[in-house]
Amino acid sequence: MAQEESFIEISHLKFCREERVIFDDINLTIPKGKVIAIMGPSGSGKTTLLQLLSAQLRPTAGSVLIDGISMHDLSRKELYRARRNMGMLFQNGALFTSLSVFENVAFALREHTKLSEEMIRDTVLMQLEAVGLRGARNLMPSQLSGGMARRVALARALVLNPQLMLYDEPFTGQDPITMGVLVHLIKRLNDILGLTSIIVSHDVIETAAIADVVYIVANGRIAGRGTPEQMFASESPWIKQFVHGLPDGIIPFHYPAATYQEDLEL
Repeated sequence: MAQEESFIEISHLKFCREERVIFDDINLTIPKGKVIAIMGPSGSGKTTLLQLLSAQLRPTAGSVLIDGISMHDLSRKELYRARRNMGMLFQNGALFTSLSVFENVAFALREHTKLSEEMIRDTVLMQLEAVGLRGARNLMPSQLSGGMARRVALARALVLNPQLMLYDEPFTGQDPITMGVLVHLIKRLNDILGLTSIIVSHDVIETAAIADVVYIVANGRIAGRGTPEQMFASESPWIKQFVHGLPDGIIPFHYPAATYQEDLEL
């Protein structure tokens, strides 16, 4: 990947939680305008990587550059300004429960812009139309299904026209129809709006259907990188076990611990 084509550069990134190493000297290059999947088994640090990208967490070592800017060297004011170019779809949607669908989507516009109420209304309705929920604008979050809440959260994440979209497990807990809608929406919106999208997921089939490049994270490192087709054809034991859902292999099922016999004898 030529330097001028890269949008995100993660270099020699290390991150630890106390003595546990989550990432150990990982390097990623993400080009502009693509859908990138970060996949791997539960507990491999996928969500942590999104938090490092958005500077919610600070790395133990290494750097994160987004559009040439070192995220962890910014002042608080500069960081808030940089985050305006990011949209985040959280695992649970994270809607404000006391605000209607309309007000949830309008929230960022009221906080970060000086648009008139007429412009805010038009913008919110346009975003809700894009996710198929313009007719639900007066509903409260408690009146929404899980899939509808996720789509409202997507409209809210996009309302400031970000350059970068971060998706944290967008397909978890969704029924097949809703999952299909979300897969189609993410890909269509990325293409129409010219976004760069990073999807953290362990839903292999759905994510691979829309990803341009897949990174597999395991054991604190990048176990593989390539197109979805290359990942499915890989003979790497790390990649093969994950993408094919094999119960036995190099990726352990148990969290590191003393032997079962040692625990029983305590």
